[in-house]
Amino acid sequence: MKKIYFSSSCSSSRKTIKFFNEHNISYTAKNIIKDSLTDQEIKTLLQFAPNGVNDIIATKAKYIKTHAINIETLRLPEIYQLIKDEPRILKRPIIVDFEKKKIQVGYNEDEIEIFLRSNLDD
Repeated sequence: MKKIYFSSSCSSSRKTIKFFNEHNISYTAKNIIKDSLTDQEIKTLLQFAPNGVNDIIATKAKYIKTHAINIETLRLPEIYQLIKDEPRILKRPIIVDFEKKKIQVGYNEDEIEIFLRSNLDD
């Protein structure tokens, strides 16, 4: 199963959803701005991200900069709460492949094709 965490205002998110639809790849989608991520969803994203927090949080996000937040000094409960309170700090879109236990962050058609290789060959 694939899940796309997206924001409707993000052009990369819209392109990713369009790509999935054009290639008839089944997925579920969650708008991270409208629907807060659960602790379990955040935990899964972090578990599947090879570089942990650095893979999913945009450290140059306006909120991070204006509040001078150093992600490296936060404990996991603080990271979970920060993401739930300010979902715009997440990079978007984030595609999760639960079967392969991996994520793809951002829109790059070539990288998405590699990420989904087995699905596109079916």
